[in-house]
Order: sequence, then structure tokens, then C-alpha cells
Amino acid sequence: MRRLVVLHTNDIHGRTDAIARIATLVERASTSTEDPVLYVDAGDVEDRTDRLSNLTKGIAIHRLLGVAGCRAAAVGNGTVIYYGPGPLVEQSAAGGYPQLAANLQRAGCVVAGAEASVLLDVDGIDVGLIGLTPADWRDIYASMDLDVPEGLPLVRENAAALRRRGADVVILLSHLGIERDRELAAELDNEISLVIGAHSHTLLPRGERVGGVTIVQAGSFGEHLGRVELDLEDGVRIAHVAVDPVPCDTEPHPAVLAEIASIEAELEAWLAEPVGRLNGDLDFSDDRECAGVAFVADVLRERMDAEVGVVVPATALVSALPAGVLTRGALYEACPSPGVSSVADLTGAQLREIVERGLGPELAAEAPRSLRGARRGLMHLSGAEIRDGQLLVGGRAVAPDRVYRVAATDWELGTYGGYVPEEWSLDVTWDGTTIIREAIEDHLRRHPVVDPPAARIHGRLPVAPG
Repeated sequence: MRRLVVLHTNDIHGRTDAIARIATLVERASTSTEDPVLYVDAGDVEDRTDRLSNLTKGIAIHRLLGVAGCRAAAVGNGTVIYYGPGPLVEQSAAGGYPQLAANLQRAGCVVAGAEASVLLDVDGIDVGLIGLTPADWRDIYASMDLDVPEGLPLVRENAAALRRRGADVVILLSHLGIERDRELAAELDNEISLVIGAHSHTLLPRGERVGGVTIVQAGSFGEHLGRVELDLEDGVRIAHVAVDPVPCDTEPHPAVLAEIASIEAELEAWLAEPVGRLNGDLDFSDDRECAGVAFVADVLRERMDAEVGVVVPATALVSALPAGVLTRGALYEACPSPGVSSVADLTGAQLREIVERGLGPELAAEAPRSLRGARRGLMHLSGAEIRDGQLLVGGRAVAPDRVYRVAATDWELGTYGGYVPEEWSLDVTWDGTTIIREAIEDHLRRHPVVDPPAARIHGRLPVAPG
């Protein structure tokens, strides 16, 4: 009887130590059985909060996953919504495996760096894999001219094509979350055999059966390694499903450790390069006005040719920038934000409302999951100030009906940030996929010496009546 062993992970989110342990377990599994073994990942191996992932826009982490033996991965949301689809090309090349996302398209074609499906030869067994990426951020995708069409017809189309090419089994790598996976499985009965899920961080110790389709998911952060055994003699039969813990005392795989060291060595000289000079400390705080975040507001305002800049600490910096020569490494450590510059026209009334929200202590103290637990912090201003209880632009009180050009990051001007109501329907222009630290570095090329900015917030801004 022909049997295929499929090992799977999902939502590792930059845990390089977990990847090193998983690599050891994958190698052990491959050498302890005569059955063919396939290791795949269902997406979000990269994460902006991990140092190596952040510095390389996920490329380094895909290198590690390739060393760990991964043969294919779904495109999660850890790259595209933060950096655009561009890094997928280098990520896939670095990992040496295809990244799959049949529903990540531009002008009707899957974006460069991704593929809709792939047919792998796993020791004589032809395995067809299809990938789907989440469509939760359609406004962000639309700003990049990306389409995320409905996944069901794409799965059907690609599954049929894979079977025509001789696939012995067709597997869906889904980064849609468990609820959507259940809906798809109900529609795909007998069209695919297995859904390897992700995104919802669901741990399914024995999998879940929906009609003739088995759904599996291995939690998150590399804490578990999933295993599915498929018998392929007369059709496809799921013979065994398990999700095993990845013990913390598992010996890290030496090849992964060596790759980490190699990546660090490659980055060392690049990070040591000076990018500017600071004539004073740019301090950082999330509960008061600080020079560091005010400087980022200045960068955004100039870059987007705006009258006013607004930004909160969580999208600007995580630490201070000390006086003296500023290296790229110090800048990148202090500014891991994946935010991009943006600009929109707001009425004075809208501008005041955003600033009121941004200076509200309760909202500023929030630490939403999307910010990886960081506090939002109090909003900072550029080109504007608060004096005598008034919001001033150009020394004059903001006129409620006048239109102001306002720069920020996508967090402050996007509806998902919590500052702009959807009913405003702002026409926001995004700065491509240039993230904040890249914008700062570009700013320093034009202004290589920086003085700490003066304070802009002098007292409180009373809530406007009504």
C-alpha cells in the first residue's frame, strides 16, 4: 500500500528557534519511515516583530524554512498587507519552494513570486497543492491594485487541472481561518481530500471532518507539528491525523543555526552604515509628547507634501534614537513599523476629530492585537500645534469647513486604525510600499543632520461640542 506522510505547520510568526527545532523533527520523521514524507506550511512563517524577519521583510525566515525541509507554503498576511507583494519574489527564491495563493491577483493573474498551485513529485507520489490567502483587508489590497477573488471556484479549477496532470492527491493550503475552511470543505466534498489550515491559530489535535474532507491545523508559533498519513491505493483515505508538541528541549537543527549565523553576518556591514546625524536625543514615549515621534510626523508631512502630519507612537518608533551618528541598524531597531506614508484631504472638523481621538488617554492606552500588544500612544503633530485649548495650523485656529492636506501612516488614515470612521470615505493616497524606516532613511539623505523638534502640544485640546 502506498502511504504519504504530510507534516505541516502554520502561523510560526518568526519564531526562529521553533523553526530550528521543527527542522530536527522533520528530519527524524523522514529517516524513521520508508514512506514518502512531505513538509508544508500554511502561511505566516514571517512576522514583523521578529528581528530577522523585520530587517529582511520575511526573506530570512523563508530561508530558514527552506533549510528545515519545507516544500511549499501558502501566502499568509504577514508580508503582503505590510510590504506589498514585492518581497514574495525574493522570499520564494530564498526558501527554494513555491508560495501559493491562487486568489492573490493583479489584472487577472497571480502576482509575481506566488503561484496558484504546484504539482510535486514526492518520492514517486504526485501531490497537487493549491494555496489561498486571506481577503480580510480588501482596502489595503485595492490600494496596491490587487484583487482577492472568491476562492471556491479557483480551488475547483486548479484541483481539476492538477488531476488532469496526474495528481494522486490534491491538498489545499488555506490561510483563511477555520470558519472559512469549514465552509469550503462543505462545498468541496470529494473534490479535495485535505485542507491544511492557518490564520485562526486553531489547534486541531485529531483534525476535523466535514463531509469527505479532513481539515487540520497545528495551532501557532511553531509549538506543534502536524502529521497526516494518507493511504493512496484505491483513491485517497486519511489513515491517521495527529498534532504533536514540539518540545522546547528538542535539539535545534545545526543547518538552521548555521543559516541564522550566515544571515546575521550578511546583515552586519549593511546595518553598520551611517544614515544621518542627530544633534540631540530623539526621546520616545507613548504617554506624552516626545521628540522621536514628532520627528516621524515631520518626515511624513514633508514626504507627502502635506500641511499637517499626524502619527501615533505605535506606528512610528519603539525606542529612542540617541544623539550622534545614526546607523541603519539603530534606525531599524527603533523603527520596526511596517506602516506606509499616506495622505488625504480632510476638513478642519475631521482633522480636529482625529486629533481629539488621538489624544484621548483611553484610546492611547489600548494595545490591540494588530499592534502585537504595543500601546497606541498619544498622537503627535507636525505643521500644527495645540495652544490655549485650540488646534492651530500655520498659527491659525483650524477652520471647520476648510480642507487640509493631512499626512499620516496607513494606520491613522485607514479605517482599521480606529481614528477615521468608515462613513467619511476618505480618498487616501498611499506611498506605495515604502515603509516608515525606509521613508526616514530617504529623508536623512536630504537632511543628513537633524535637530530635535520643538514641542507642539501645549496643554489640552477640549472635546468639541456636539
